Amino acid sequence: MDIKALIQNLEALNDSLNATKIREDNDFENCVRRFQAKLADLTGVYKSSNSESSKDIKSVITDIKLILEEIENLSSHNIKVLEFVKDIVPTK
Repeated sequence: MDIKALIQNLEALNDSLNATKIREDNDFENCVRRFQAKLADLTGVYKSSNSESSKDIKSVITDIKLILEEIENLSSHNIKVLEFVKDIVPTK
């Protein structure tokens, strides 16, 4: 998995979530904030690049996937957030 490309896709998704008026309620907004925090975590872990980072990256990616599923379920708009990151399944 190309983590750098994944981060770029997630950043594009973040821009989309911030640019549009799709926040219907507090639960949705909280999910977006959690997503943004995990995206920051992923970026930090990726930049640290130590020997233990692959385990940390896998954990953060799994958390991001779950949050994105929540966002998709909470949205009344047809935004299909998971299409931005089709290859978000962690490997190894």
